[in-house]
This record gives sequence, structure tokens and C-alpha cells, in this order.
Amino acid sequence: MMGFANESHKEKLCRGVVCKIDYRDSQPLLTGYDLITEINKRFGKPQTQTLAEIDLTGISAFIRRNPNLENTDVLLSIEGDLLIRADQCTPIIKYFTPDGLQHYIDRKGRIMPVNPWYPYKALIANGQIENPLKDGKNIFSVPETSKKLRAQLQSLYDLHQMAEIITADSILSALIEQIYITSKGKIQLVTKVGSHVVYFGDITDAAEKLENLKYFYKYGLTKTGWNKYSKINLEYKNQIVCTK
Repeated sequence: MMGFANESHKEKLCRGVVCKIDYRDSQPLLTGYDLITEINKRFGKPQTQTLAEIDLTGISAFIRRNPNLENTDVLLSIEGDLLIRADQCTPIIKYFTPDGLQHYIDRKGRIMPVNPWYPYKALIANGQIENPLKDGKNIFSVPETSKKLRAQLQSLYDLHQMAEIITADSILSALIEQIYITSKGKIQLVTKVGSHVVYFGDITDAAEKLENLKYFYKYGLTKTGWNKYSKINLEYKNQIVCTK
């Protein structure tokens, strides 16, 4: 009886596709409709196939390769639905390469594409940023033995560290608008207040430098005025050097 029921279930036409994406309280980078459209193009409409004909393994692999998603799960329900569940990755910074390409980096270090149809508010970075990995690859998955590739990724490692600190702090998130990487790999910050540029230097003591910057804004610039200086230098340990 169980075998008969199983065979009978496989001969059913797929009733429909149900796609649920957990956006984790952030903006969407794609919708369930987008995913279903892609599946229809690549595998044919599931509703025109029996449950036995649906390429469940292929669809699972296809969804798993989507650079915007993680923790994906694809299965068939008893009722005959194709169920797709996934979590959307969370970008923490959007960067521009010198040739104008745009990508995100998520909290775990995954490189993600930018879809102009789904604008996502994130910290911006530009300058001399190399992009040697494809979308969906993780910058932290590159082994230490791949020294040349890791050297090319250094700007992305630095940006990820900076973005983690800034996005976790409501004050820094409100102050800092953009990160710039110079040709020498040094970091500059563009803030939302004042007309100055913050010369950050390298990533050494990044958290301490940003704390010093917060303190200086709170107890220094609020008294002297936001536009008094054109340059604020944090490159020296425990020092803030200002230039008019």
C-alpha cells in the first residue's frame, strides 16, 4: 500500500510553486517571483510536470548557487507543491571598482551582485579596489597559501572590517557616508557633516581610531564648527591632527 501510494504521488501534476524568502528585516534584493521566473526558464514550468519529472536536484543546486541567498531548501510537499525556502544574505557595504563595476559584500564575506531594480541602502566604498572573485564567492574562503590572490583581496578585507565596525555603531553609521581606498591602499573617509576628509591610514587599530573620531566629533567639532578643518588625520596612534 505504501509503495502504491508513493508511485501514485509521483504521478501527480505539480500543483504550484511556493517560494518564501526571509529578508531578515532588510530590503529585498530579489523576490520569490524572480526566483520562480528563473526556474521556469531553466527547468520549465513545474505545473506542467508530474512530481516525478521535476528535477528537484537540479533546482536545489540552482537555488543554492544564487549569490543573494543562503540556507536554501527545496522540497516537494505531500499536497504536490514545490516549496522553496531561503534566507537573503545581508550586505554591509557596496563598492565600486575603478572600471565602474558594482558589488556588495555581506556580513560573512560573500561577494554579491548589485541589481539596479532593487536599490539597497548601504555604506559606499570606491577607489583602487580590486575584484578578483566572482559573485557568490567568499573572500574568507581563499586559503593562506594563495598569497597573490589574498594580496589582491586586501582592499576587500579592509573594507569588510571597516564596514563591520561602522554598521554596528549607530553614531558611526549616521556620520560616515563613504570609504575611499587610495592607490597606496590607505583609507579615507567622507562624512555626512562638514567639508573635511578624514585620513584614516591603514586598517591598524581601526576600532580605536573610529572611537577617537566619535569622541572628537562629540567634544571637538561641535564646539569649533563642522567646517573649521579641511583635513582630519587619524593615522598616528592616539592622535588627531587637524589641518585648516
